Amino acid sequence: GEAAVYLREHFYVSPARTALNIRAAATAMELDKEIGENDISLYVGIPFCPSRCSYCSFVSKETAKSGKLIAPYLEKLELELEDIAETARRNRMQLETVYIGGGTPTAISARQLEHLMNKARSCFDWSGVREFTVEAGRPDCTDEEKLAVIKECGATRISINPQTMSDEVLRAIGRKHTAQDIVDCYETARRVGHTCINMDLIAGLPRDTLEGFRSSLSEVIALGPENITVHTLTLKRASTLVTEHAADEYGDVAAMVESCAEPLARAGYAPYYLYRQKGTLQNLENTGFAKPGTEGLYNVFIMEEVHTILSAGAGGSTKLVSPDGSRIERIFNHKYPLEYIERFDEVCRRKKGIDDFYGRYFDLDSEASR
Repeated sequence: GEAAVYLREHFYVSPARTALNIRAAATAMELDKEIGENDISLYVGIPFCPSRCSYCSFVSKETAKSGKLIAPYLEKLELELEDIAETARRNRMQLETVYIGGGTPTAISARQLEHLMNKARSCFDWSGVREFTVEAGRPDCTDEEKLAVIKECGATRISINPQTMSDEVLRAIGRKHTAQDIVDCYETARRVGHTCINMDLIAGLPRDTLEGFRSSLSEVIALGPENITVHTLTLKRASTLVTEHAADEYGDVAAMVESCAEPLARAGYAPYYLYRQKGTLQNLENTGFAKPGTEGLYNVFIMEEVHTILSAGAGGSTKLVSPDGSRIERIFNHKYPLEYIERFDEVCRRKKGIDDFYGRYFDLDSEASR
C-alpha cells in the first residue's frame, strides 16, 4: 500500500524490512482498537539481579552485594502500590495489563514474590486485567518454587530470556548459568502450567557469530515458546561493554537480525511490535514475534504510547496519556533502590502529578463544552 511505497521511496527501506514494519504495525493497530478510554497498565520494578550482564545499563543491584536492601525496598514498593491504586480509583482508571520486570523479579525469594504479587492484586481492581506478565528471565535464580508461585498468583505470561544458547557467549556477558539451565527452566515452567512464555535473544553479543546466533534461534524455536523477541545489542554508556570493550567488532549483527524473519515465519511466528533504541548497533531494530493470539499487549501499549502506564519502584517512569491521546507527560521515580527507599516521601509527592494531569484534562474538556 501507500505506507510501503513511502517507506521504500522516502526512507530507502529494504523490501524485507518494509514488510516487517507493515506487518508489525498492522497487528499493533488491531490490538490498540481494543483499548477502552479509561484503560491503563501497571509496571512494577524489581531492580535486583544475581549478577550484572555486560550489556546492561539498568540500575539493578547484585543481590550478593545489595541483598540487605531487598526487604526495605519491597516494603516501600508495596506502599507505593497502595498509593497509586487509590489514585487510579479516584481517576476512574481500569487496569488492563500488569508487568513485573527488572532487573530480575525472581532474584527475590518465592515468599517475597508471592507477597508482592498478591499485594498488587489486592490493591487494584483486577476484573479487567487481560494480561499479567512476570519476567522470570534467568535460570540461575528461577526455580520450580518461584515458577509455581508466579502461576498460582495469576500470571498469564512469563519471560525466560536466554539472550543466547551458547555457553561461551553466556560466559562472555557475565551470566552464571549454562544453556542447558535455560532449557531446564523452560521445561519446569511448562510442567507447573505456564502456557504463554516469551524468550529473548540478542544479536551482536560478544563472542557470538552469525552461525552461533542462527543456532541459538533454532534451539529457541525448537522449544516452542509463544513469543520470541529478537533484540539488537545496544551499546549503553553505563554498560561494561562500552566502558571495557569499546574497540570490539560487531560486523555480523545485521546479518544476524536479517536471518530471523524467515525461520520464525516458517515456525508460525509473526511480528507484532518493533522499535529502535539510541545506541543500537548499526541502527537496527528490536522486534517481537508471536504465535497468533499470544501477542504481548503491554509491549504494544508502551511502545505505541496509547494509554497511561503507572510505574512503581526504583527507576520507574509513569507515562500519562490523555484519553484522546493529545498529551503525554511523565513522572519519574528515584533511580536507585537506596535513594528510592530514603526519599520515598518525595516519590509519593511526585505521584500527585497524576491527579493534576487528569484534573487539567477534564477541566479543559469542561471548558471546551461550554
